[in-house]
Amino acid sequence: MKLDPVVEVKPGETVGLYVHSLAPGDQAIVYNNQFAAVTVEDRHFKVLPGFAHVSNRPFSENCAWGYAWRDGREFVGRLQYGLKWKLWKPEHHKHFPAPFKNMVMTLFLCHRRKSALLSKIPQTVLKYIINFCAWDWAGVPEELAISAEDENPADLIKARREEEYKNAVGLRDEGQRLFDSHNYTEAVQKFAEALAMLRGGITGKRSRLSSVLFSLLAHCCLQIADGNDNDVIEFVNTIPANRRAATIRSLQRQCLEQTYAYGIRALARADDDDTKLLSSNHCRIGVASLRLQSLDPRQREYYLLQAVKHFRMCLGIDSSNSRARTGLQEAEVALRQGETAEGSVPNAAIEGWGEVPMEEEENTRVNANEEKEGASSMDEEKEGRS
Repeated sequence: MKLDPVVEVKPGETVGLYVHSLAPGDQAIVYNNQFAAVTVEDRHFKVLPGFAHVSNRPFSENCAWGYAWRDGREFVGRLQYGLKWKLWKPEHHKHFPAPFKNMVMTLFLCHRRKSALLSKIPQTVLKYIINFCAWDWAGVPEELAISAEDENPADLIKARREEEYKNAVGLRDEGQRLFDSHNYTEAVQKFAEALAMLRGGITGKRSRLSSVLFSLLAHCCLQIADGNDNDVIEFVNTIPANRRAATIRSLQRQCLEQTYAYGIRALARADDDDTKLLSSNHCRIGVASLRLQSLDPRQREYYLLQAVKHFRMCLGIDSSNSRARTGLQEAEVALRQGETAEGSVPNAAIEGWGEVPMEEEENTRVNANEEKEGASSMDEEKEGRS
């Protein structure tokens, strides 16, 4: 996508860009979660994180998923830019490096000496000549100098990316050990750090590794949504019983949305011959969609259609997947009958989390009903006396 007109960024200036798509759904513009304070930078240019706008209406604050602006997101893609070097002028003199300013001062001192040949030309001509000199002709400052190790940038980039890949593999292995010991929240951190290592370029084996990492992230989020992480359960138990169910449902919704998003990214980067990863993520997305339709009634039909779509794609790859077949039947029945495939009773026990205490909620509700009944009986007595 070419910007027309071209956006000009002056030295030290920060410019914000808003890129919008009218496409519905969540497959329009790709973005990533923020992993660092700076997304990418070089000697001249720096890209910072920002917001993702998930509505197909420009600058709208609302969307099908609630609030449309998501902070802590970063750019995904490639930027091309050109540099327009500043030429010397007397008013620009202070912006040039010290070696260049020393050169200019020396030339003007020579111009003022009557015995020097340089004094024979007008000062205007001397300024014109200096204007044609590049900023590094008098030497490059030490802080900007390129060392001998950086003489071949291609080899340097290749070596750095190979080192990043090795570090990412190490982080994946650490996360896998945490995953096997059911420490899913800690495993998520390791997998996210590994993905951050691969941010510089997603091609070849880096793309295959990133698809595995996204798949593992989706699996972790689904396990957390099912209440299989001990740290999360310990945290939930510290919440008052009358607020525990609402907290769990909010946590489940967030984790299931992340499962859906990470599963989509894993599929986008997976090889066509990696049938195990493809089928498992299609099934995972189907399960997350099937459960999200009961947690978000406004998007119920959308999530049911997504569940049917991904369960069918899973069975097209692996027809023996019983979980996908059962989920497909539930989603199709729910679409035909107009009923949710899973119970959405607000105070029902939450699957995977055991018995969630509801006594305080129920007592509060009973007390509220008693107060209403007491108030109505008092009104009746007043009417009788009148």
